[in-house]
Amino acid sequence: MIVREYDLQDTDRLYEILCSSLDQSFGREMFSYFHLQWPAGQLVACDFSGRPIGFLSASKIDMSHARIMMFAVDRDHRSFGVGSKLLMHLKRVAMMNGIKHISLEVRPTNMRAINFYQRHGFTATEVLRTYYTDGGDAVRMDHIAQLNI
Repeated sequence: MIVREYDLQDTDRLYEILCSSLDQSFGREMFSYFHLQWPAGQLVACDFSGRPIGFLSASKIDMSHARIMMFAVDRDHRSFGVGSKLLMHLKRVAMMNGIKHISLEVRPTNMRAINFYQRHGFTATEVLRTYYTDGGDAVRMDHIAQLNI
């Protein structure tokens, strides 16, 4: 598996993964919107044939803060380290861009995702009431890079 930056030709496959994975509705145009906003934060995991099997889309909030906007792995490729590899790649990209704070929102009922993020150094910091379009709550999770001196 390789991780690379998003390419416009990935859109149809990534949208297919998005629609089958997330319960929040996003338009196909979000991929190009986030790419224009921060190209380095748009990551695609591909199998060895080059077919996208997952993606992570992050937005640069300011010079030190990025936010994960969309993150999904094809159902057939979950539990094989695809998500971990995408997240570790984002952390490296963030560090190289001077970003020390990464945040995201997740449904409090999505314990699999919450546990995944906690294993990767994220901490639940806030409950956001009626955050999602269906009125559901969200948990904000934050990762702050620590300097090892």
